[in-house]
Amino acid sequence: MKTSLVVQGSLFHGSVLALLLATAVAGAGCSSTSPGGGSDKGTGGKRTGGGGNTSVTVGTGGTPGAGIGGFTGTGNTGVGGGTVVVQKACATKVTLMNPVLLNFETYDGSVTADKYGTAFGGATPNTGTSYTGPYSFGDGTVTPMLEILAGHPPSQWAVSQRATQARAWGMGGGLWMGPACANASAYKGISFWVRGSGPLNLFNFSMNTENTSLPDAANPAGGGTCAGTADTCKPPTKADIPLTMDWTQVSILWSDFAPGMAGGTAYVPNGDLITGFSWSVPLSFTLDPSAMGDAAGPYVAVAGDLVINIDDVAFIP
Repeated sequence: MKTSLVVQGSLFHGSVLALLLATAVAGAGCSSTSPGGGSDKGTGGKRTGGGGNTSVTVGTGGTPGAGIGGFTGTGNTGVGGGTVVVQKACATKVTLMNPVLLNFETYDGSVTADKYGTAFGGATPNTGTSYTGPYSFGDGTVTPMLEILAGHPPSQWAVSQRATQARAWGMGGGLWMGPACANASAYKGISFWVRGSGPLNLFNFSMNTENTSLPDAANPAGGGTCAGTADTCKPPTKADIPLTMDWTQVSILWSDFAPGMAGGTAYVPNGDLITGFSWSVPLSFTLDPSAMGDAAGPYVAVAGDLVINIDDVAFIP
C-alpha cells in the first residue's frame, strides 16, 4: 500500500533538515567562494568581493581589487608571493544603528540577483560598513532561479527564488553578510514579508551565527567556532512557517528560534554574532514502493515546484 507523508515531523526535521541547514551554513559565506560578486586582481594577490569572505591571500604591488561586501587588497604582479591571512567570520562586527537589514530598494537592474548587495548597519537604511545580499542553492536535482522582482507594496523590489520539479528535498537560499557580521542583540528578533508556494506550503528560516557555523573545509581556522558535524553544528531555526501566495509579514523573536547546536551543546540565540540568514522550502515525501507498506520506510521525495519571495528584512525594535 502506498502511503503519503507530510514531512513536518521527525523525518524532515532530522536528517533532511540537518542536511539542508548544513548546506545553508556553507552557502551563507565563510569561505572565499561565498556569493556577492567581487573579483581577483593580480596574480597571487588578494581575493576580494563575495560577502562574508574570511580567507584572503595578500600580495604586494599590482592592481588593487575590490568587490561588493568584500575586502580591498593589493594585488601581486608576480607569481605567488602572498601570505595567508585567516580571520573568523566575526573578526569584525557591526553594531546596528537602524533596524533595516535589506529592503532591495537600491537595486537598479544593472547586476543579476546573485551579484547584488547593499550596505547595512548605518544610521539610515542602505548605509554602513558591511554588506548583505541574497544567494540561492538547490538540492542537486535542479538549480533554482534567483531574481529580483516586484516587492511587497509599496516596495519596488524583492528577492524571488523558484525551482521547477525539484526531486531530492527542495530548495534553499538566504542572505550573506560581509566583511563584518552583525550584532543585533539590542533588537528583539527579525521580521520580513514573504509569499510563495510549494507542496507543503511551509518553509523554514534559520539564523546563521558564528557559534554554529560549520568549519570551512578549505580553511578550517576561518570558517567558524564550531567543530563537528551537521548534527552537532547547526543554526537556530524557526520551522514550519506557513507559506501562501499572498504577501504576509513574519516576525520571529530570538526566543522563537529552536536552539542551534555548537559542537553538540545547545546554543540559544540572542541576536549577536549573526553571519547571515537562510531559508528552505521543502518537498513532501511518500513511502517508497519498495517498502512494501512498512511505515518505517524508506521514504522518497515527491517532485514538485517551489517558489518563495522575501522582502523588507528588518530587525524588531
